Amino acid sequence: MLNVAILFGGISTEHDISLKSAANVVACLPTDRFTPVLIGIDRDGAWFHYAGDPADIVTGAWETHDVSPVVLIPGRGEQARGGLLELVDGEFCELDIDVALPVLHGQGGEDGTVQGALELCGIPYAGCSVLASAACMDKDVAHRLAASAGVRSPRCTVVHRGATAEDALAAVAECGGFPVFVKPARGGSSIGVSKATDEAELSRAIDEALALDSKVAVEEAIEGVEVGCAVMGNAVDGLEMGEVDEIVVSGDGFFRIHLEQDPGANTELRCPSTLPAVTLDRVRAAGAAVYQALGCSGFARVDLFVTEDGEVVFNEVNSTPGLTTYSRFPQMMRAAGRDLGEVLSELILTAIAHA
Repeated sequence: MLNVAILFGGISTEHDISLKSAANVVACLPTDRFTPVLIGIDRDGAWFHYAGDPADIVTGAWETHDVSPVVLIPGRGEQARGGLLELVDGEFCELDIDVALPVLHGQGGEDGTVQGALELCGIPYAGCSVLASAACMDKDVAHRLAASAGVRSPRCTVVHRGATAEDALAAVAECGGFPVFVKPARGGSSIGVSKATDEAELSRAIDEALALDSKVAVEEAIEGVEVGCAVMGNAVDGLEMGEVDEIVVSGDGFFRIHLEQDPGANTELRCPSTLPAVTLDRVRAAGAAVYQALGCSGFARVDLFVTEDGEVVFNEVNSTPGLTTYSRFPQMMRAAGRDLGEVLSELILTAIAHA
């Protein structure tokens, strides 16, 4: 049996989404091969070993019982062995961890920071590396790397905290004019994302995004169908993909799955996509190119658009995609014949093999 540290929670605006993902991961993890060791991170960034009922993860009640503080100790060799220690009855005890599975979304978890901490502690982990995680999180950087791989990206300009109204309008002009999307450059999901069609909306959108990140991406609005590629693997072992999915959006015009009480309130998710086979071939090729250009490994979800004339345009990469019961990555893999338990097993065993 392998002890798998499942990291959940975190300091980002996607804390609650992480709780949902982690609860589903615990439910699907094959217990004949793996023992979950639950490591919760509260909204202030404190780490805890949670030994209670996994059912309390989703509600956040896990923080109130059966928890011990956890610290990370750097070290990678026999003489300076690192790892995770928990505080029990006033003494620190080593947690027996074989591999970590970060189920953290957004800043402070999906951006390379936790990955770097695990590397310093000599703990193998599933998913993208430090560099790939950071590159995927920064929308400006990700667009540049995708474009270098020959995949068209939306025109994108960055504004920083302290930018003037004139700076914002200049950014819109560089993107071809209104409408534009305004996003926290290093945020995940659709939290803090707005569509601006005039100066007033632009001002509100930038203020909202700046509340979450000091760097804001102003992007050309791409008209088209949003599609996604669930990708697993690495440059050494090769890549595997789930079925391409397709999002049909109603209401305010963009995908807001995590901002609704009902996750599908403004969307219809089609998996597999109903786009023509020749178009799906281009989508898969673009998805693979982006995944490799950003140095991804383990798993990721590459999101793209297909325009009316069939052009494939890059949107973003989620280096730790949602793993909830309704998330797209598990659905795409399931449609390709791979259930989440099987996917998790492969991610964990590959992480150990490449440690």
